[in-house]
Amino acid sequence: MLLTERYDQGAGKWTMALDRLGFPAAYRNLFAELDLNIRNKDICDVGTGCGDFVAALTQIGDPPNSLTLVDPSHKMLAQATNRLQFACRNLHSNARRLESLRGVGEFDIMLGAHVLEHLREPEEGLRKMFRLLRPGGRLVLSVSKPHVCQWFIWLKWRHRWFSYQQITELLNWAGFTAISASDFPCGVPARCSRAYVAARPLNS
Repeated sequence: MLLTERYDQGAGKWTMALDRLGFPAAYRNLFAELDLNIRNKDICDVGTGCGDFVAALTQIGDPPNSLTLVDPSHKMLAQATNRLQFACRNLHSNARRLESLRGVGEFDIMLGAHVLEHLREPEEGLRKMFRLLRPGGRLVLSVSKPHVCQWFIWLKWRHRWFSYQQITELLNWAGFTAISASDFPCGVPARCSRAYVAARPLNS
C-alpha cells in the first residue's frame, strides 16, 4: 500500500490519535513559546495532514493574510480544510507533494510537521522550502528524532528519523540561518520529536 493510501485510510481517526498521544498540546506549547507574529502573514503548511500543527499556530494570535495547506492525502486535506475554514479568509488547499510545488518567495512562514521523514531527498525538500519563503521568512519543523520507539512506528509508516546534528547540517546546506531547536516538554512528543526553527536570510 502506498504511503498516501495509508494516510487516507487513517484520516478518520488521525486527530483523535494525535490528541491521545499529546501532540496538539505540544504544538500549542511550542508556538506559545515562539510567539510568532502571524498577523497579515502568508503561511504554508506542508504535509498538513489533518491540520494539527498549523491549527496550533493559528490559535496564538490574529488571523494570517493567507493559509495554504499542502498534503497528498485528499482525505486528510479535506479534514484540515474543513477544520481551518474559519481560521483564515484566504484558505487554499493543494493535494500534492512538496516536491511538486512551484514558486519563489511566496510565504512569510512555512511549517512542516514530520515531513522530512518521508522525503526521498530531505535536503532538496528543505531547499524547496527555502525558495518558497520570502527573505526574512521563518521555517518551523517538527522532526522525528532517534528513540527506540521509532522502530515500532517504522513498521507501519516506513519513515526515517534525524539527529540534531543531521538536521542542523541539512538546514545549513539549504541556506537557512538562525537555527534553533526545542525539545517538547513531556510524553510521546518529547520522546519521539524535536522542533526546529530557522530563517531565510534577508539578503538571500
